Amino acid sequence: MTDTAQRPVQSDNRVPEILAAAEIVIDRLGHDKLSLSQIARVSLIPLARIYQYFADRNAVLGALSARALGRLSGSLPTRGAGNSQLDEPQRLDRVVDRLAGFLHEPTVAYLVLCGPFDSDSEASRLEAVHRLATALGQALDRVDGDEHPFRAEAALDYAAELVFACFRRSYLQNGRISTTAIEMAQHAVRSFVAHDAA
Repeated sequence: MTDTAQRPVQSDNRVPEILAAAEIVIDRLGHDKLSLSQIARVSLIPLARIYQYFADRNAVLGALSARALGRLSGSLPTRGAGNSQLDEPQRLDRVVDRLAGFLHEPTVAYLVLCGPFDSDSEASRLEAVHRLATALGQALDRVDGDEHPFRAEAALDYAAELVFACFRRSYLQNGRISTTAIEMAQHAVRSFVAHDAA
């Protein structure tokens, strides 16, 4: 027996079009001008239809942020990050440089650094921080059971948060990740996870 109260699943998923239009609005007008009505104008999707997918602009920003953070997580090396030709500080610097390169585009930097915009983007942000911490651990050739307290998982998560904080401050002040911010983040990570830290 079928449940007559159950509605059929909508076959036209407009989320990719809505998010693409939102990116266009952000690129053209800036993130502060993003609204569902602007998205409707750019996408030619009726505003009422957009409200079926997103309750407000924060939900759209959250979806964009979660997507950008997912791409970031996928771009961070978490296996085989150690390069025997580079010393430990150089390997750590390389991981931080890779993150900075990913955040070169201002819109991506905003979506990654200025959230979370909703609960979905909060979960994605935490995953990205942990992936960065894992990449830092790999750059250290850390193995499970490493006794050094500054190389434990929680400490590496903290070091990753330091990198995000340096980059966020730079973005908010300059609209981009400055060379100084990259150097500060690299120095913070190297100092925090150094062998002789106590």
